[in-house]
Amino acid sequence: MALFVLQALAFTPPLGATAGRAVVRGQTVSMSAPVEASLLRLCALTDRGQRCTPGDRARIASLIAELEAEAPDADADRLNGRWRLVYGSEGSVYRSSPFFWAFQQAAKALTTPIGIPSGNVQAGDSIASAILAITDAIPFYDVGSATQEILGVKCLIECAPGPPSSTSDGASAQDEPSDGTSDWRSSSDVPQLTSRVELSIDRLFGLPAQTSVMTTTAQLRQPDPAEAAEEGRVLELELAVQTTSAAQSTIASLLPPLASLLENFPSGRALEAAAPGAATVRLSTTYLSDGLRISKPLLEGVAGEQAVFVYVRDEDAAW
Repeated sequence: MALFVLQALAFTPPLGATAGRAVVRGQTVSMSAPVEASLLRLCALTDRGQRCTPGDRARIASLIAELEAEAPDADADRLNGRWRLVYGSEGSVYRSSPFFWAFQQAAKALTTPIGIPSGNVQAGDSIASAILAITDAIPFYDVGSATQEILGVKCLIECAPGPPSSTSDGASAQDEPSDGTSDWRSSSDVPQLTSRVELSIDRLFGLPAQTSVMTTTAQLRQPDPAEAAEEGRVLELELAVQTTSAAQSTIASLLPPLASLLENFPSGRALEAAAPGAATVRLSTTYLSDGLRISKPLLEGVAGEQAVFVYVRDEDAAW
């Protein structure tokens, strides 16, 4: 944390710097870098948004809007790789897991009979908001690194089946032999997103600390063209939640009967059983550079402000 703050301070932009483009020695240079640096500095100083004042939150929202206004055309290939969360507009960092996005969709029709003052939740609000507010307020736990690994997006976009070409022989795709390049399912980079959130409980009054890595896997798909944003600066994908597990969990060693429940729980099927369609979430990436990503889950039928998550590329992360 301290190292990240120092790095962000070192790249603080000069006063008056704005996003845009400039010409240096005949070459077009993006001026978004100073705005990115300002955003990263504020994300670090607010502990990934967990310790934001209203003024901090407004300033971060302004910087995000500035980057989005100057965003380059979306390049799907840039989305692939490993990303580390540096800011979340919601309560706790664990909410960056796609499981909780889908959970909110699954519980959208249910309301809470009581309010949760600590989370500014009123009676009659979504029960998902109440449950998340209660979880946020649980003492004695810490959220460590929150990361995402995205694979196969470029192939998902470029290899998606389209209308038959004029040179087609009329055979269906199922009848044609595969050469190993036309179908993303034959690639080792199957389009998928893997979310990992480190959790630790180390204030147990003398008991050993407990840790786990909440891991959620989701298949990536192209959204229905009728629902997707227009092509350009915004890149939209669908996430179909598949499994959730508590990897590397010390709890399993203490309670062996729970081990099977903590490994590869079919959360997608469970959410679908609760509310058909809930396990699929649209994710809109509104700004994407070589090193920074701004993404927003688009939750169907869920009231409230749209959550915003900021990630930095983290190829050196240990997985």
